[in-house]
Amino acid sequence: MSSAGLAGNAYKITTNATATPRSVEYQALVRLNGELGVTEKKKRQDYPAYVRALSNNLKFWTIVGADAASEGSPLPAQLRSQLFYLYEFTQHHTSKIFRGDKTLTVDPLVEINKNIMTGLRGTLTEQEA
Repeated sequence: MSSAGLAGNAYKITTNATATPRSVEYQALVRLNGELGVTEKKKRQDYPAYVRALSNNLKFWTIVGADAASEGSPLPAQLRSQLFYLYEFTQHHTSKIFRGDKTLTVDPLVEINKNIMTGLRGTLTEQEA
């Protein structure tokens, strides 16, 4: 591997080691939204990639839902309730897509992710100040 490649890997390792949980969540949502958008446009050519993108998004939201439902969660009760509702919506919407409902798109899922990213971005900015 070249020295530039080694330096890039070292930077990634350092970045991952110093990332906050919120910044990791933000980056995960960026990646998930990218996958959802790209794979929906190409789902006729690569349906398995589309299913993987939906599954990955659902896995993320399942973790969020479990954390929100956890008694040990440090989040305020109202936020936990809202996050759990978003998990339930995501699960229901994704299930309908998997069952073949052709009238549905990933747009609501992408919009939910974007809204959460906006909230996380505000929190990240506050932490940096």
